[in-house]
Amino acid sequence: MIELERWSIDTNVLVYATDPDAPRAKREIAKQLITRLTLSPHASLVGQVLNEYMNVVLRKNAMSHAQAFDALSLLSQAADVLDTSRQAYAQAWKLVAQHKYQVWDALIIAICADRGIRILYSEDAGSLKRPLGVRVINPFLVKAK
Repeated sequence: MIELERWSIDTNVLVYATDPDAPRAKREIAKQLITRLTLSPHASLVGQVLNEYMNVVLRKNAMSHAQAFDALSLLSQAADVLDTSRQAYAQAWKLVAQHKYQVWDALIIAICADRGIRILYSEDAGSLKRPLGVRVINPFLVKAK
């Protein structure tokens, strides 16, 4: 598959890839996305996603602090890590105020938009089809045949 648009993944993808209690199908899809992320020059990671991932695995005691650090170090070496800007914060606050997005989901979308990411793979699509021009795709939806 040749990807021409810049893309990223949300926290839930990272969590499903490493959570032994996650449904097997979700875990496999998440692992495939992470493999693609490490190989694609068009993929990036939002710094907030890495922070959320570390919070989740530590809170669930799924990893030790050292293991979480090692996992994040590998991920941050495999893909460009995107930071935030004042403009992204302002756009995130608008999404929250006008469309009732969760604060951290809105920030991830706003950072993607600010940094030219056009596709975000996430289970948390929110109320808009393309918030700030970012297409949010739920990779875990099974299409009916």
